[in-house]
Amino acid sequence: MRSSDHLPNFQVSQFGANAEPFLFDLVKLDGRTDVPRPFLHRHSYYHLLWISEARGKHLLDFETLEVRPRSVFFISPGQMHAWSSDIAPSGYVLNLSAEFFLQIYPRQDDIPFFGIANAHPALYLSGEQHGELQPLLAEIECEFNARDAWGHDAIRSCVLMLLTRLRRLLPERPGDHAAPRHYSLARRFKLLVEQHYLEYRSVKEYADALLVTERRLNEAVRSTTGKTVTALLQERMLLEAKRLLTQSDLDISQVSFRLNLEDPAYFSRFFKKHTGMSPLEFKKTFSGPVY
Repeated sequence: MRSSDHLPNFQVSQFGANAEPFLFDLVKLDGRTDVPRPFLHRHSYYHLLWISEARGKHLLDFETLEVRPRSVFFISPGQMHAWSSDIAPSGYVLNLSAEFFLQIYPRQDDIPFFGIANAHPALYLSGEQHGELQPLLAEIECEFNARDAWGHDAIRSCVLMLLTRLRRLLPERPGDHAAPRHYSLARRFKLLVEQHYLEYRSVKEYADALLVTERRLNEAVRSTTGKTVTALLQERMLLEAKRLLTQSDLDISQVSFRLNLEDPAYFSRFFKKHTGMSPLEFKKTFSGPVY
């Protein structure tokens, strides 16, 4: 039986990096026949897609985003995505391992774009903004291809500058002014959700595991993400349901049981309430080739 584990999952960059272990890779999109990838897949590394020219769609964890000239997309490890373009794309792909990120952001909470409150997986640049940042991409490309002494240090510095400049262009997020203690608690909550979302269902279970009150947990999560604990739990459950429905041969009842929901009818009502589609409708819509 085909399961969600059979979704293509690229463990290291496939674009020709020679370094062992894999830390960083760059590919120029111009003239390539293997990009874009129109089928759903995952990466075990961070993936920054810099689009200078392209027109199409990008499906990121079932959210459809427009691909247009001067687009930047941020894909975290484990996220499902696929994209297409009606014209030959130009731009860059930057693949960054977790180890590479730790070298420029010792505290993972400081990583921009990929944090718990990231509400902007796409950034659309003006012509002026794109023109100002393009030389940084060209410099990274030059250092990557030259592989001279201390080239990794130069790449790391340029990537940090690129992310810092892009970070300044992001719209303000709900958690930007959250107290540090709130952000830390919300971060620990999000990690706990990833570990136990099939086991813990109530706010109390998470609060007990984190040794805080339900009120304090809700305050921290709301001030950091703009959402309630319950809403985030529902979102994570729905995301897993969508993955199982589209990337496996499980029927509706089997998906329900896999999610530890013993009543398939309840699961169907829950799913349709939050997506506007029945599980079967969703499965038919998103199974198979995306673009």
